[in-house]
Amino acid sequence: MKNLKLELFNFVRSLNLDQEEISTIVNSHMGALGRVSEKQVISSLNESLKIHTYDKSVRNLLESLNDDVANHSLIYELKHLYNVLNSKNQGELYRQPINVVLEVINMEADQDRLGKIVNELAIYDWVPEIKLFVHNLTKSPEQRSNLLSGGSSESIYTIVEQVEGGYCAYINGSWFLLTEGGVEKTLLENWIKNDEDLRVLRNIETGLRYSMIHEDRINFRISENLTIGLSVANEGLIYINDDKMNKETTLETLFQSPIIPIANKNFYPILLETQKNIDKFVELDVVKRVTNLVNPYLECFVFNYKAGNYVYRCDQRYGNSFYKYDTALELVNEIKNELNSDLTYFFENKLDKEIVKNRRLEDKEREITLKLEDVNINLSKINNSLRVTGESKVLLEARKNLSKRKEHLEEELMAVKEVKSSNKYRM
Repeated sequence: MKNLKLELFNFVRSLNLDQEEISTIVNSHMGALGRVSEKQVISSLNESLKIHTYDKSVRNLLESLNDDVANHSLIYELKHLYNVLNSKNQGELYRQPINVVLEVINMEADQDRLGKIVNELAIYDWVPEIKLFVHNLTKSPEQRSNLLSGGSSESIYTIVEQVEGGYCAYINGSWFLLTEGGVEKTLLENWIKNDEDLRVLRNIETGLRYSMIHEDRINFRISENLTIGLSVANEGLIYINDDKMNKETTLETLFQSPIIPIANKNFYPILLETQKNIDKFVELDVVKRVTNLVNPYLECFVFNYKAGNYVYRCDQRYGNSFYKYDTALELVNEIKNELNSDLTYFFENKLDKEIVKNRRLEDKEREITLKLEDVNINLSKINNSLRVTGESKVLLEARKNLSKRKEHLEEELMAVKEVKSSNKYRM
């Protein structure tokens, strides 16, 4: 994440006398840092500098800041939440949730932050701003499933080539044929007869093995301190260590420069072929990759394609295998048991409505139960503090709010159990 104040300071210092109006706008926003969040400052900069985007330096600044917000959206949202809570912290009522927000911000990885948000920050949803933040964070069914489960599922970005009768897709070292009849594991040579087309696909297949796909870029680790990124959204655009290059920079000029070590010049044909065929890289929305940190040897690629349900199991200990399932429910239950990841949302179009509804009720019951446990723990802590320190206006108010929250959760849990008991079905 960028240091916004430093970025704006360096930008203003680079301006000349003819850019005085731009300098005034940026300086005023730099002075607002601390009073308002960085997210608000960047949003306001986009509006205020819109009329000056004819200036290349202004465009570069806004693009750089907007890219940073997109790449570190969770941190920006957390800092914005902190700023909002801090401004409303009259009587130190929000002191504890603010401390939790700060702890989340200071964590190193987004996955750790998400875990702490669900397990610790969410219990303060009696604060409207926190309730809205947690709701927005988990409004995606996939995100919600990942947060509530031990395992995680994600979409995959890969090579897809149209062939006669369907598509060939490259998934974890193997090619799969997707047709109206379903999915089958195949050899690329069976479907690509032209030697030149086959050579191109093999080259970009090699490129995929040596790269990481991040957001809308394919990043190649050329050396320890050098990463070259090829934009998927903007053809021809190149990044060096996350810095956007100008349009005049090409792979040819880049590999001719001393920035690329001699020993790594052989990356050039792979990157060039990848850039020429960037349109073959797409997000395969009929496949999900499922993993779990508890079982690091296994990853499953789950297909929901046409009428079929398939799993490509990649196990480092026992090898790879490909299975077809007669029912989506059988597949969902097996993945749930083995990798603790709920794919109900992914197979909603196939699972019976009653099953989907029941699974949602189970998730809701588990969420409410966890919240009740946390509320009871915090009530116990407050009661212990009151016994030791005597009456405290802040603690009494907090106990009152938590007691109301407990009553509300108990009513909600009872309602969910009643609905659930009236919708039982025979497996």
